[in-house]
Amino acid sequence: MLDAFSSALSGLRTASRRLQVSANNTSNVQTPGFKASRSVVSDVKSGGTQFQGTQTNPAQGAVVQTGNPLSAAISGNGFFGVTLPGGGSAFTRAGNFSVDNSGRLVDSSGNVLRPEISIPDNATGVSLGSDGTVSAQVGGTTQTVGRITLANFNNPGGLTSLGGNLFAQTAQSGQPVFGSPGTGGLGQLVPGAIETSNVDIAEEAVDQILATNAFKANASVIRAADEMTGTILDIKA
Repeated sequence: MLDAFSSALSGLRTASRRLQVSANNTSNVQTPGFKASRSVVSDVKSGGTQFQGTQTNPAQGAVVQTGNPLSAAISGNGFFGVTLPGGGSAFTRAGNFSVDNSGRLVDSSGNVLRPEISIPDNATGVSLGSDGTVSAQVGGTTQTVGRITLANFNNPGGLTSLGGNLFAQTAQSGQPVFGSPGTGGLGQLVPGAIETSNVDIAEEAVDQILATNAFKANASVIRAADEMTGTILDIKA
């Protein structure tokens, strides 16, 4: 009887975590550069299942034009590197950049692009090249003010989500390797565009149905085992 309780309880917990993961994916369907997570579940020898964690789906999202000269999508492998407010490093596929009050290129959350690129105060225009070159129009001339580099990982699926479209390296992902867009297996930049979320709504709907059914089935087992235990105790009494 205890085995039935334990097995059903583990299944209940696993189904609950699967629903949480899928709900987070669905809530980020409109988040640029978001990568869906997949639940990793294993069977337990004594019965039941165990939630092992999540794995990032590195599949390319759709690339759409924005008309914003400061936006850039990555077509192929790679991530933009950014510096977090506390000084830590993170990686993102969201290239909807802007210029902060200090003249630096930042992502949509205000994290500074790595390496840091500053736009002159007197610039009348800024453009991004497919090779990562950042140019500014100053006094009627075009000046190169920096170059965007990309980071790649041996196992991008091993990155851990920091929320939204930000990721951090892990032992599973390996160390980042930086390079220029279009070199060393890195993708090229698509200026004036962003990469949309790669969440598949239909796939999430199916996963939520399966997880909900698993939750209900395990809850029924727990109720049945509880009733049987009560009956046995009544008989013994």
